[in-house]
Amino acid sequence: MLQFMKEANVMIVFLISCAVGLQIMNRLRFALIVWVIVGATVSVSGDIHFSLVGIAFQAISQVAECIRIVLGEFVLTGRKLDPLTYTAFVAPTCFVVLLVGNAMAWNSVIIPAAMAHW
Repeated sequence: MLQFMKEANVMIVFLISCAVGLQIMNRLRFALIVWVIVGATVSVSGDIHFSLVGIAFQAISQVAECIRIVLGEFVLTGRKLDPLTYTAFVAPTCFVVLLVGNAMAWNSVIIPAAMAHW
């Protein structure tokens, strides 16, 4: 199931790009999206038992990643901003978001558990 969800990233990026005007949808592209969805659906195998919370986290993570990719494309298209400068602007923002999430979910057992697996 997780692999099927990962296959959707390309389509999500394309659809968001269409929504913000960076790409244009036509019949051929729509047919290709349907073909990828059908192919990924056919290839799903494994355990049918899944966690709804896990699926929700994965979906939120995927949408956030796809928005980040489209934002990068939007910022870099037609502007005098190279990929390294874009990364220099985005990396601190990502760090702050991850730092806040880490602070909210922190548990004192994390470091000893990490050291035990190192």
